[in-house]
This record gives sequence, C-alpha cells and structure tokens, in this order.
Amino acid sequence: MNRRRFLQQSVTAGTAALLPATPLFAADQNSIDAFIEQKMRRDHIPGVAACIFDAERVIWSKAYGWANIDQRIPMSLDGLQNIASISKTFTTTAIMQLYEAGLLQLDEDLNSILPFVVRNPKHPTDRITLRQLMTHSSFVRDGLSYSRQYACGDPRFSLSVWLEQYFTPDGAFYNAEENFHDWEPDSRFEYTNVSFGILGYIVELKSGIPFSEYCRRNIFSRLGMDNTAWMLADVDLTQHVVPYTWIENTTARGPTWGGIPLGVIREDGPTLDASLADGYQENCVYNHPNYPDGFLRTSVNQLSVYARAYLNGGEFGGRRILKDSSIQAMLTNQNIPGNRKQGLTWYADQEMTGELKWGHGGSDPGSNTDMRLLPAQGVGAIVFANTNGIVPTEISDQLLELGLGLI
Repeated sequence: MNRRRFLQQSVTAGTAALLPATPLFAADQNSIDAFIEQKMRRDHIPGVAACIFDAERVIWSKAYGWANIDQRIPMSLDGLQNIASISKTFTTTAIMQLYEAGLLQLDEDLNSILPFVVRNPKHPTDRITLRQLMTHSSFVRDGLSYSRQYACGDPRFSLSVWLEQYFTPDGAFYNAEENFHDWEPDSRFEYTNVSFGILGYIVELKSGIPFSEYCRRNIFSRLGMDNTAWMLADVDLTQHVVPYTWIENTTARGPTWGGIPLGVIREDGPTLDASLADGYQENCVYNHPNYPDGFLRTSVNQLSVYARAYLNGGEFGGRRILKDSSIQAMLTNQNIPGNRKQGLTWYADQEMTGELKWGHGGSDPGSNTDMRLLPAQGVGAIVFANTNGIVPTEISDQLLELGLGLI
C-alpha cells in the first residue's frame, strides 16, 4: 500500500465527526475499537498502541494501524518510539533517587551545583532551584537554538557542552533574549524543555556517570525494561515505529518549540517553517543534546511496568525505584500559578470520579503519547500514537473510565 492510497482510505466520511463523549463503563471490545478507529480516521493517525493497567497487571491492551505504512508493518505493544515529554518523569525519578540518598536538596541554588553559572541577564540577582526546574516556574526558556538541535541519530556532542554553550554569554547557543524569561522565578508557569537538560546534567554531576547510564542502572534494569534507552545506539531499532508528521495545506501539524513549528526532522535537521508536500511525511529517527527532556525510547508494554511501580508506591516485581514518600511528593500540587495542578513534573488538569488524574503527555515530530494515573483507585492508562498534533487524552480518558469499571 503506498502512502497516498493509505491517506485516501483514512480520510473517510467520518473525518469531521465528533468523538463520542459518553463513558465506556459498560463498553465491550467493539466499542473501544470503534472509538479509537474513528479518532484515527478523523485525526490522520497511522498507528495507536494503548493499555489499561492496575498496580499488578495490564488488564487491557491493543494496537491498531501501522507502525510502517509502506512496508505494512502493524503497530505493536512492543514497538519502540520516542515517548516525548513523558520522558521528563524519568528524569525527575532520577533526581528523587539522589534526593533520597541525601546527595541533593530540591530547594538548593542551582549555581551551587553546576560548574558554570546560570544567570538571567534580565534578573541577574535571582536564583533558581531544582524544584522550580521541575515545576516549570524558573526563568529558563526554550530558545530557537533548542528547536534547531533536533537531528537524525544520536547527539553529536554531550549534554554538558550543550548546556554550557546555551547559558554562557559567549556560548554558541546563547541568546539573552530567547533563553530567559523576563519574569521572576515562582511568579508564573511557563513550560520549558531545557530545564530538564539541566536536571539530567545534575544527575551526572552527583552520580559521577552519564545520565543515560545512570537511568539504565537505577531505573530500567531494576524494572526489567531491557529495550528502553535514551540513546538510539542502545535500543533495537528494528522495533522502532516510523514517526510520521501529517502535512495539510503545506503546513506541518505541531509541535512548536521556540515559536516556530518544527515540521519534519530530516538529515539536514528540522524543516521548521518550510512549506511541505501534503500527506504523511516520515521523520528520521532523531535525538537531541538536551535529551533528558523528551527523547526516551520505550514501548507501551515496558512503560506500563514503570507506571505500575508508581501505582505501587515505587516498587514493582520486588524491585524498588523510589520510596512511597517520594511518589507522594511528586503527585502533590506545588501551587504554581497556572491552569493545572503542577506536581514535581507530574501534573493534574482535571478530576475523574472525584480524584485528580495525574500524569504526563508528550508531543514531538511523529509522536504523541499520554500516561495517566488515578492513584487512589489504582488504575492507569497509556496511549502511544506515531504522529503528532493530536489529543491522546481523548483516548486515555476513555480508557481510564473503562478501567474503573473493570477493577
């Protein structure tokens, strides 16, 4: 099946239809299938993989559509993809492990840890803390240089080089206007990716090993996530799904970092605001020097183990990654100004059956993901799609409702 024919088949009379808003408590398998397949047609989604789980087991899972359109490879629960900003929760998990070990404090001055100074020229006397980095309330901002560093393959230089060049006034990626906000820390919420590069680098400094290796030893290996890694060189790329960007009227559908749409990632980098041919466009398998913010590769099946550890007080299968007290701290509202309840990286933007729905989503070229938990009720849902610019919570919300009816 060529890409154009697939596109024609996916754009049916149901494209403009609204998705059903009714709960799925009594839904059968056919109802779930119809809901997801309708969304795939409406939103031009090549493939979806999803699951519902409780603290001990996966209670429902299924994959739909294509991991590779041209080769007709089906989407799989074991298919690998960039999970985008869900990755940030792993970076915070690593930070909290070091906090538990007494190696750092969440409210200490960032400049007491780093070998270079992070100073906002607009507010030169202000200090920032790890907590502010984790709650998107520092003065750190994603500049255009962040957008331009997406590239095929693994990063060509280290996390430490990237950050020093981003924050040092004579650095190659330094821009006083773009890299810093003009407001004081804790005064507002503004989502940022570069902050989590800093957090990953702090893990390196405090542990004495590269961030990617720290996570392998202390998170992935403990949970049996053997095909999960930050570096492309460390995963089986034959299992990687193709990340597709949907182009309509020559414009790429999301995301936008640094104020410009990223477009499609190719050998010469992101296309940014270029005009592109309509339809599905393949991104290369890419990475970024600021990788701790959103470039972890894993599968739905593997991520479900990590999520179940969070439902189980930081432990799964007899292996612990965090204390229950750390989990509770991460899922506690930090009272940051904004329209959502912001925990330590994790956030909640609405309630479901009287409980805050905690989780994190992710969006990058060719990837939209979502992971949501109802901790008190002991149920969660994960959704992967191998395109971007959609709303995966439309699926995860319905799956959570179904999960509440199954446990």
